[in-house]
Amino acid sequence: MKTRHTFIALLLFTTPALADAELQQAKVDFGHLCAPCHGRDGKGNGTQAARLAKAPPDLTVVTQKYGEFPAQKVFETIAGFEMPEGHGTRDMPIWGDVFVTEEVGKSTTIEQALKASDEASRRITALVHYVESIQGTP
Repeated sequence: MKTRHTFIALLLFTTPALADAELQQAKVDFGHLCAPCHGRDGKGNGTQAARLAKAPPDLTVVTQKYGEFPAQKVFETIAGFEMPEGHGTRDMPIWGDVFVTEEVGKSTTIEQALKASDEASRRITALVHYVESIQGTP
């Protein structure tokens, strides 16, 4: 598992700024995957928020909370490498696993698995950039 962390960390920090189309896709992913709990505006007021053991955090104040935007921490949370205290028993789906499963489907070749991992990392990185883009929104 350590190799996976290293690979993904390198991917996150070597990825250039996202193209507008990628950021728009990340916004769509956020709307489908994150908004039910975090709200479309990212403030933690999603339609499913009341059903969670602990309220989802306001994603628009992450930079304020940490002093700078913690891209790696956000990436690891979305990917499922770390279980945030607020998620208790992991109410938040492990999106990295979901993305890889979507990409691989029923295939099992190493090449397809690596491609799926790359695609999952790309989607998570795009979501990280999207969350960074909503920092400090009123």
